[in-house]
Amino acid sequence: MQPIFFNKAGSLLLERYRCGKPSRAKGDAVFHHGAVVSITPNVTTNTQALPDGNSDWPAAQPVTGREGSIAVELSFMSPELYAFLMGTEVEKLTNTTMTMSDYEAIIPEKAPYEVKLLHEPVAGSVLIVDYEGTHFEIIKPTEEVPDPPLAKGKVTIKDNVVTFHEDDAGKAAYFAYDWLALEAVGFNFPKSGTPYAFRAIVSGEAMGDDEATAYDANIIIDRAKAVGTINPPPLSKTPAPQTITLQVLKPRGDKAVDFKFAKRNGECN
Repeated sequence: MQPIFFNKAGSLLLERYRCGKPSRAKGDAVFHHGAVVSITPNVTTNTQALPDGNSDWPAAQPVTGREGSIAVELSFMSPELYAFLMGTEVEKLTNTTMTMSDYEAIIPEKAPYEVKLLHEPVAGSVLIVDYEGTHFEIIKPTEEVPDPPLAKGKVTIKDNVVTFHEDDAGKAAYFAYDWLALEAVGFNFPKSGTPYAFRAIVSGEAMGDDEATAYDANIIIDRAKAVGTINPPPLSKTPAPQTITLQVLKPRGDKAVDFKFAKRNGECN
Protein backbone atom coordinates (compact mmCIF):
# COMPACT_ATOMS: atom_id res chain seq x y z
CA MET A 1 0.00 0.00 0.00
CA GLN A 2 1.20 3.49 -0.82
CA PRO A 3 1.84 6.16 1.78
CA ILE A 4 -1.40 8.13 2.08
CA PHE A 5 -2.86 11.41 3.19
CA PHE A 6 -6.45 12.15 4.17
CA ASN A 7 -8.15 14.67 1.91
CA LYS A 8 -11.60 14.83 3.54
CA ALA A 9 -12.81 15.16 7.12
CA GLY A 10 -14.88 11.98 6.98
CA SER A 11 -18.01 11.05 8.90
CA LEU A 12 -18.87 9.29 12.13
CA LEU A 13 -21.18 6.43 13.10
CA LEU A 14 -21.85 5.71 16.78
CA GLU A 15 -23.50 2.45 17.89
CA ARG A 16 -24.73 1.97 21.44
CA TYR A 17 -24.04 -1.37 23.09
CA ARG A 18 -27.04 -3.59 23.76
CA CYS A 19 -26.67 -7.04 25.30
CA GLY A 20 -22.89 -6.86 24.96
CA LYS A 21 -22.73 -5.96 21.26
CA PRO A 22 -23.13 -2.85 19.08
CA SER A 23 -26.71 -2.18 17.99
CA ARG A 24 -28.06 -0.41 14.93
CA ALA A 25 -31.65 -0.55 16.08
CA LYS A 26 -33.65 2.66 15.96
CA GLY A 27 -32.44 4.99 18.70
CA ASP A 28 -29.24 3.02 19.25
CA ALA A 29 -27.18 4.45 16.37
CA VAL A 30 -26.53 7.98 15.13
CA PHE A 31 -24.60 8.96 12.03
CA HIS A 32 -25.98 12.12 10.36
CA HIS A 33 -24.29 15.04 12.14
CA GLY A 34 -24.30 17.82 9.57
CA ALA A 35 -21.01 19.39 8.48
CA VAL A 36 -17.91 17.74 9.94
CA VAL A 37 -14.88 20.06 10.06
CA SER A 38 -12.30 17.48 11.13
CA ILE A 39 -11.84 14.14 12.87
CA THR A 40 -8.49 13.90 14.65
CA PRO A 41 -7.29 10.63 16.22
CA ASN A 42 -4.79 10.89 19.09
CA VAL A 43 -2.74 8.08 20.67
CA THR A 44 -0.51 8.59 23.72
CA THR A 45 1.92 5.96 25.00
CA ASN A 46 2.54 6.34 28.74
CA THR A 47 5.89 5.23 30.14
CA GLN A 48 7.70 5.18 33.46
CA ALA A 49 11.42 5.95 33.53
CA LEU A 50 13.51 3.63 35.73
CA PRO A 51 16.58 5.57 36.91
CA ASP A 52 20.15 4.38 36.99
CA GLY A 53 22.20 6.00 39.73
CA ASN A 54 25.38 5.50 37.70
CA SER A 55 24.07 7.05 34.48
CA ASP A 56 22.58 10.29 33.23
CA TRP A 57 20.11 8.20 31.23
CA PRO A 58 17.22 6.04 32.43
CA ALA A 59 17.99 2.35 32.73
CA ALA A 60 14.68 1.46 31.08
CA GLN A 61 11.45 3.08 29.92
CA PRO A 62 8.73 0.44 30.26
CA VAL A 63 5.28 1.13 28.79
CA THR A 64 2.67 1.54 31.52
CA GLY A 65 -0.35 2.00 29.28
CA ARG A 66 -1.85 3.78 26.32
CA GLU A 67 -4.49 6.43 25.97
CA GLY A 68 -6.41 7.15 22.82
CA SER A 69 -9.07 9.62 21.77
CA ILE A 70 -10.73 11.09 18.71
CA ALA A 71 -11.58 14.79 18.56
CA VAL A 72 -14.56 15.51 16.31
CA GLU A 73 -15.11 19.11 15.25
CA LEU A 74 -18.60 19.91 13.96
CA SER A 75 -20.01 23.04 12.35
CA PHE A 76 -23.59 22.24 13.34
CA MET A 77 -25.31 20.85 16.39
CA SER A 78 -27.12 17.56 15.87
CA PRO A 79 -29.73 17.16 18.66
CA GLU A 80 -29.65 13.38 18.14
CA LEU A 81 -25.85 13.25 18.54
CA TYR A 82 -25.85 15.52 21.60
CA ALA A 83 -28.58 13.50 23.30
CA PHE A 84 -26.78 10.25 22.41
CA LEU A 85 -23.52 11.43 23.98
CA MET A 86 -25.31 12.53 27.15
CA GLY A 87 -27.04 9.16 27.55
CA THR A 88 -30.55 10.31 26.67
CA GLU A 89 -32.76 10.34 23.57
CA VAL A 90 -34.55 12.86 21.38
CA GLU A 91 -38.33 12.77 21.76
CA LYS A 92 -41.05 13.87 19.39
CA LEU A 93 -43.38 16.20 21.26
CA THR A 94 -46.93 17.28 20.52
CA ASN A 95 -48.88 20.19 21.98
CA THR A 96 -45.91 21.32 24.02
CA THR A 97 -45.48 24.75 25.58
CA MET A 98 -42.79 27.02 24.15
CA THR A 99 -41.76 30.45 25.41
CA MET A 100 -40.97 33.63 23.50
CA SER A 101 -38.97 36.16 25.50
CA ASP A 102 -38.22 39.81 24.73
CA TYR A 103 -39.98 40.05 21.38
CA GLU A 104 -39.74 43.69 20.27
CA ALA A 105 -42.27 45.62 18.21
CA ILE A 106 -43.18 49.27 17.53
CA ILE A 107 -46.76 50.29 18.21
CA PRO A 108 -48.11 51.85 14.97
CA GLU A 109 -48.39 55.63 14.94
CA LYS A 110 -51.71 55.46 13.12
CA ALA A 111 -54.81 53.38 13.80
CA PRO A 112 -55.25 50.52 14.16
CA TYR A 113 -52.77 50.49 17.06
CA GLU A 114 -52.20 46.78 16.82
CA VAL A 115 -49.16 44.52 17.10
CA LYS A 116 -49.28 40.99 15.73
CA LEU A 117 -47.28 38.48 17.74
CA LEU A 118 -45.49 35.59 16.03
CA HIS A 119 -47.72 33.08 17.82
CA GLU A 120 -51.03 32.99 19.59
CA PRO A 121 -50.09 33.30 23.27
CA VAL A 122 -51.36 31.04 26.02
CA ALA A 123 -53.95 32.88 28.10
CA GLY A 124 -52.50 34.45 31.24
CA SER A 125 -48.86 34.11 30.13
CA VAL A 126 -48.29 37.49 28.46
CA LEU A 127 -45.99 40.18 29.84
CA ILE A 128 -45.63 43.54 28.05
CA VAL A 129 -43.35 46.43 28.98
CA ASP A 130 -42.31 49.68 27.33
CA TYR A 131 -38.75 50.92 26.76
CA GLU A 132 -38.53 52.07 30.41
CA GLY A 133 -39.67 48.70 31.74
CA THR A 134 -43.13 49.94 32.72
CA HIS A 135 -45.72 47.15 32.47
CA PHE A 136 -48.83 47.48 30.33
CA GLU A 137 -52.02 46.33 31.97
CA ILE A 138 -53.91 43.64 30.07
CA ILE A 139 -57.67 44.21 30.07
CA LYS A 140 -59.71 41.02 29.74
CA PRO A 141 -63.08 41.12 27.97
CA THR A 142 -66.08 39.86 29.92
CA GLU A 143 -69.56 38.76 28.90
CA GLU A 144 -70.91 42.10 30.14
CA VAL A 145 -68.12 44.12 28.44
CA PRO A 146 -66.90 42.09 25.43
CA ASP A 147 -65.05 45.13 23.99
CA PRO A 148 -63.62 47.04 26.97
CA PRO A 149 -62.48 50.64 26.45
CA LEU A 150 -58.74 51.27 26.50
CA ALA A 151 -56.64 53.93 28.17
CA LYS A 152 -52.97 54.80 28.11
CA GLY A 153 -50.91 51.87 29.41
CA LYS A 154 -53.70 49.35 28.87
CA VAL A 155 -54.07 46.70 26.14
CA THR A 156 -56.39 43.96 24.98
CA ILE A 157 -55.36 40.66 23.37
CA LYS A 158 -57.35 38.61 20.87
CA ASP A 159 -55.75 35.60 19.19
CA ASN A 160 -52.22 36.88 18.38
CA VAL A 161 -53.19 40.57 18.09
CA VAL A 162 -52.41 43.06 20.87
CA THR A 163 -54.35 46.35 20.71
CA PHE A 164 -52.94 49.50 22.35
CA HIS A 165 -54.39 52.92 23.18
CA GLU A 166 -53.65 55.80 20.82
CA ASP A 167 -51.65 57.59 23.54
CA ASP A 168 -49.07 54.76 23.35
CA ALA A 169 -48.66 55.05 19.58
CA GLY A 170 -45.08 55.03 18.32
CA LYS A 171 -43.63 53.47 21.46
CA ALA A 172 -41.45 50.39 21.53
CA ALA A 173 -43.04 47.44 23.28
CA TYR A 174 -41.43 44.23 24.48
CA PHE A 175 -43.31 40.95 24.90
CA ALA A 176 -42.79 37.67 26.75
CA TYR A 177 -45.34 34.91 26.45
CA ASP A 178 -45.94 31.16 26.21
CA TRP A 179 -47.36 29.53 23.10
CA LEU A 180 -48.39 26.03 22.10
CA ALA A 181 -46.35 24.15 19.47
CA LEU A 182 -48.29 21.39 17.74
CA GLU A 183 -45.06 19.51 16.94
CA ALA A 184 -41.53 19.78 18.34
CA VAL A 185 -38.50 17.69 19.23
CA GLY A 186 -36.58 17.81 22.47
CA PHE A 187 -34.35 16.03 24.94
CA ASN A 188 -33.54 16.47 28.59
CA PHE A 189 -30.88 15.62 31.13
CA PRO A 190 -32.11 13.11 33.72
CA LYS A 191 -31.67 13.81 37.43
CA SER A 192 -29.04 11.09 37.49
CA GLY A 193 -27.62 8.73 34.92
CA THR A 194 -24.50 7.61 33.11
CA PRO A 195 -23.81 8.01 29.38
CA TYR A 196 -23.49 4.76 27.48
CA ALA A 197 -20.35 3.22 26.02
CA PHE A 198 -20.55 2.82 22.25
CA ARG A 199 -18.63 1.69 19.20
CA ALA A 200 -17.35 4.53 17.00
CA ILE A 201 -16.66 4.08 13.29
CA VAL A 202 -15.00 6.80 11.25
CA SER A 203 -15.61 6.57 7.51
CA GLY A 204 -13.26 8.63 5.38
CA GLU A 205 -11.29 8.99 2.18
CA ALA A 206 -7.53 8.94 1.64
CA MET A 207 -5.28 9.52 -1.34
CA GLY A 208 -2.05 7.74 -2.23
CA ASP A 209 1.17 9.68 -2.59
CA ASP A 210 0.84 9.35 -6.36
CA GLU A 211 -2.25 11.59 -5.98
CA ALA A 212 -4.10 9.25 -8.32
CA THR A 213 -5.08 6.27 -6.16
CA ALA A 214 -8.05 6.75 -3.85
CA TYR A 215 -8.75 4.67 -0.76
CA ASP A 216 -11.82 4.24 1.40
CA ALA A 217 -10.76 4.37 5.03
CA ASN A 218 -12.26 3.20 8.32
CA ILE A 219 -11.13 3.82 11.88
CA ILE A 220 -13.04 1.57 14.29
CA ILE A 221 -12.98 2.17 18.06
CA ASP A 222 -14.37 -0.94 19.70
CA ARG A 223 -15.50 0.83 22.89
CA ALA A 224 -15.58 4.58 23.46
CA LYS A 225 -17.29 7.20 25.55
CA ALA A 226 -17.62 10.97 25.26
CA VAL A 227 -15.48 12.74 27.86
CA GLY A 228 -14.62 16.27 28.95
CA THR A 229 -16.74 19.27 28.15
CA ILE A 230 -19.62 18.59 25.77
CA ASN A 231 -21.12 21.95 24.97
CA PRO A 232 -23.93 22.69 22.55
CA PRO A 233 -23.12 25.56 20.17
CA PRO A 234 -23.23 29.01 21.80
CA LEU A 235 -26.29 31.15 21.14
CA SER A 236 -24.39 33.84 19.30
CA LYS A 237 -24.54 36.06 16.23
CA THR A 238 -21.17 34.56 15.25
CA PRO A 239 -21.60 30.76 15.39
CA ALA A 240 -18.49 28.65 15.82
CA PRO A 241 -17.65 24.95 15.39
CA GLN A 242 -17.85 22.70 18.45
CA THR A 243 -15.50 19.86 19.39
CA ILE A 244 -16.39 16.62 21.16
CA THR A 245 -13.81 14.15 22.44
CA LEU A 246 -14.34 10.38 22.32
CA GLN A 247 -12.14 8.44 24.75
CA VAL A 248 -10.94 4.95 23.77
CA LEU A 249 -11.87 2.33 26.38
CA LYS A 250 -10.70 -1.22 26.96
CA PRO A 251 -11.94 -3.29 23.98
CA ARG A 252 -14.01 -6.45 24.13
CA GLY A 253 -11.25 -8.40 22.36
CA ASP A 254 -7.73 -7.53 21.32
CA LYS A 255 -8.41 -4.58 19.00
CA ALA A 256 -8.97 -1.28 20.76
CA VAL A 257 -8.64 0.71 17.52
CA ASP A 258 -8.71 -0.84 14.05
CA PHE A 259 -7.55 0.94 10.87
CA LYS A 260 -8.68 -0.31 7.44
CA PHE A 261 -7.94 0.95 3.92
CA ALA A 262 -9.42 -0.34 0.66
CA LYS A 263 -8.76 0.85 -2.87
CA ARG A 264 -11.74 2.41 -4.55
CA ASN A 265 -13.60 0.22 -7.01
CA GLY A 266 -11.98 0.40 -10.42
CA GLU A 267 -8.54 1.30 -9.07
CA CYS A 268 -5.58 -0.74 -10.37
CA ASN A 269 -4.23 -3.49 -8.12
